[in-house]
Amino acid sequence: MCIYKNIAIAVLFFFLGQMSHGQAIQNSPPIEKPIYIEGFTYPKFDDFSHYAWSRLNFRMVEGTELGLGVEHYRRYDADRFMVALRVKQQVFEKSYLLGGYQKEWDLYNKGQGRPNPMPRQELFFGVEYEARPNMLLEAQMVRPTGVDPGFYSIGLEGVDSHIRLGTKMRF
Repeated sequence: MCIYKNIAIAVLFFFLGQMSHGQAIQNSPPIEKPIYIEGFTYPKFDDFSHYAWSRLNFRMVEGTELGLGVEHYRRYDADRFMVALRVKQQVFEKSYLLGGYQKEWDLYNKGQGRPNPMPRQELFFGVEYEARPNMLLEAQMVRPTGVDPGFYSIGLEGVDSHIRLGTKMRF
């Protein structure tokens, strides 16, 4: 059943991306679209491992965005799928506040070969700063909520609340 959800989400992102992709008119200034997609995937190093994320963003009002993101991480000893809802608010010219909620599923379920029915649930909040054109720095505080699902995020075994740091480059 979970594979069908993954396929449905992928198809949804594809069609929404096609709808938000407009024809460019030559000699006209670029228009900011209210819906845009961002994402990343590592190149294939072997036939099994995989990492990719994408986010569908909606510009709601001036300076405020709502984003729906998915992330998939697979290697020989782990297979994880995460869905996140994020709100991003511009506070200064190059600074943003962000926060949201995410669910992460252990698709291997500790080696049982079927998805864990109880996802890991987390709240996050933080800041994002545009350090240079097309280069963003991000810091977030992540706090687990809900019932303990019995697994941790990859690389954070035994850690509950944590700080997540990251960079993004736009191409």
